[in-house]
Amino acid sequence: MLQFASSDSSAESEIAKAESMRRRNHLHDEMRWRALGMLQAGASQAAVARELNVHRSVIHRLWNHFQRDQNASRRRGSGRWRIITTADYRYLLQCARR
Repeated sequence: MLQFASSDSSAESEIAKAESMRRRNHLHDEMRWRALGMLQAGASQAAVARELNVHRSVIHRLWNHFQRDQNASRRRGSGRWRIITTADYRYLLQCARR
């Protein structure tokens, strides 16, 4: 176990740890374009991920999405997925035909 010279440095390390473990569900548009700019300038995906404090796979998926669609914006979700069975679907078609 590491011992710190003073309590200030341990407090700083706890704050840094909390910052790095902060949960982030997605990158905001500004950060997405910043990451793409860094990648286009020649930075590695690992370096960009370290700079933005995200996992490398996030940057990898963003880069693949940008190369495929030439767009960095997130796709909008349409809400909760509706799951119906084949029987439900047949019943709905039958009702619609009536």
